[in-house]
Amino acid sequence: MHPPDADPHLTRLGLSPDYTQEELRAAYAAKAAGTAFTDQDTLRDSHNLLNARIRRRLPKDEAVLPPPGYPPPPPTYVPPASAESVDLDDYDNRWVTAFGPVVMAVLALLVVISPLAFFLDGFHVWTHEFGHAIVAWLSGYKALPLPVGWTNVGEKTSFVYFGVLFLLVVLVVAGFRERKAWPVLIAAAILPLQFYLTWEQPADRHDLWMGFSGVGGEFYLSAAAVALFHVRLPEKFRWGWCRYLFAFLGTGVFAQTWLRWRNIQHGGEPLPFGSMVNGEEDAGGDLNILQADYGWGDRRIIATYHSLGNWCLLAIVVAHLYFALGCDRFVRRLWERVLPITAAD
Repeated sequence: MHPPDADPHLTRLGLSPDYTQEELRAAYAAKAAGTAFTDQDTLRDSHNLLNARIRRRLPKDEAVLPPPGYPPPPPTYVPPASAESVDLDDYDNRWVTAFGPVVMAVLALLVVISPLAFFLDGFHVWTHEFGHAIVAWLSGYKALPLPVGWTNVGEKTSFVYFGVLFLLVVLVVAGFRERKAWPVLIAAAILPLQFYLTWEQPADRHDLWMGFSGVGGEFYLSAAAVALFHVRLPEKFRWGWCRYLFAFLGTGVFAQTWLRWRNIQHGGEPLPFGSMVNGEEDAGGDLNILQADYGWGDRRIIATYHSLGNWCLLAIVVAHLYFALGCDRFVRRLWERVLPITAAD
């Protein structure tokens, strides 16, 4: 007699409770041939569970055959060993994990120090504006980042809050459904921040963060684009190939920003007061707001952004070493305990 949790798996494969091993193999082969690629994991999980059930009814010396063409994965995590793979979108390719971001970083740095650096200027400006927009969205404000150096910020509304909340919940659900830990962890980190910025943050503090987040976004958004190279995002993102482009652009923007503020710290360049749209005399520029409204002196502005750049650089290096050395396997092992392979779908 099969336990209740096997019933949905029997239904998925169209089997009766007294199925035989031959019936299980035949049913799996028939279902796998007509199942979409995205549902293959679910179908294989059902086979593995029912295969384990029937093993108890067979003599100990009788082999339990795997499904045709799909050997069942081991119940515990096996460290990635697919360095022989030639697929550049394979997360388990150890060569890609170790050298993919390095190659993208070298290419981006060569562009930054070449006459072709102006190709990155548009992405640099947009990263700056998205820095403003993301703070606005997380705080419940309407915002439209424009690549001309301006972010239009509207009124605060519950629609923005619940819209962002809905997207974060979708990210969590997709992470659970696809058994990917990092989307869930990322969303779980953003959710309390969004709640605080929208409902608890004082209005004057919001204005401070809006002024700070332009240059700040150039640092932490570009650093995040590089660090996310290793993160397995939901399939809808098509992140396997997109991550190369984001790593390249993220490195380029980060390098330009970091070098600029290092030059400012050493007195080789003045602080970028004003704005791109209205020029250096614009009193509504980001640094003008920090200085005039919040009393930030030149030394504080320089020290804050320079330190932020160094911390972001350290975060990029640590994230790369964390994944390149295989430390991510601990998160994946823990995740398998949260969502074991025999869980009913």
